[in-house]
Amino acid sequence: MDGVIIVLWGAGELSMEASVEIAGTPFLLRSDDIYLEAIGSVFEPDMIALFRCFAKGTVLDIGANIGCTALAFSSMAATVHAFEPSPTTYELLRLNTAVAPNVIPHNYGLGAKNGSFELTFAPNNRSGGYISDKLKASVGHTVERIALRKLDRMVRSLKLRAVDFIKIDVEGFEGSVIKGGARTIRRFKPVVALELNHWCLNAFQRTSVPDFLDTLRSVFPILYAVHGNTYQNLYDTDESYTVMHRHIVMMKYPTIVGAFHRHQLDVFEKSFIHAPAA
Repeated sequence: MDGVIIVLWGAGELSMEASVEIAGTPFLLRSDDIYLEAIGSVFEPDMIALFRCFAKGTVLDIGANIGCTALAFSSMAATVHAFEPSPTTYELLRLNTAVAPNVIPHNYGLGAKNGSFELTFAPNNRSGGYISDKLKASVGHTVERIALRKLDRMVRSLKLRAVDFIKIDVEGFEGSVIKGGARTIRRFKPVVALELNHWCLNAFQRTSVPDFLDTLRSVFPILYAVHGNTYQNLYDTDESYTVMHRHIVMMKYPTIVGAFHRHQLDVFEKSFIHAPAA
């Protein structure tokens, strides 16, 4: 637990503080679970390298958790809208991002429709919270009532004139977010980076990896899978097969990047290595 300080916060509640380097800047973060211990002293350098290729202008951070990615974007983009539906996690997000005036936190999630839903997560791991009408695991878990809005409706209500980059990490709910933002994605044609997690897709949404990738191909004319500093082209049959196999068997290629124009990938393709299937 090096670098993590356990303190009492609020009405005797357990809290943790840690100094974490995010995109080259140290931040003092607070949480109340194992997340700070898990990420260590430097926050996900491979992910930061990926974000640097795309994050600019107006960024949507969907599934912001306690604020690590929002803080990363704050040094890259003009404005960051950070969405976290959990009321308790949102308070940590708001607290941790208070040092970044260009981060605007929102206490609701984004999905295919507006409404009230249940968010389930383990008490010691807020980052694994999921939304599902297929699976209920309330025993040993915390269940919170949350609000969801369609991404398209949010863009209209905030009167956003541009969306340049979208990051989505919502434990298998990514397809619903994209469905609810179809008009916005068609209009602004942002680069979108999202999580690929076959366990979450299967258990929580009853969606297979091939079906999920087919859905993404119907939206994005350019689609890459990323692992470390390498990528594969998901429009290439052999490379797509390799990604599916290695992801499902070995949990590799956890990130998908969707884009619309080749020029959006100029920095990425110079920084990352194309590793086609053997």
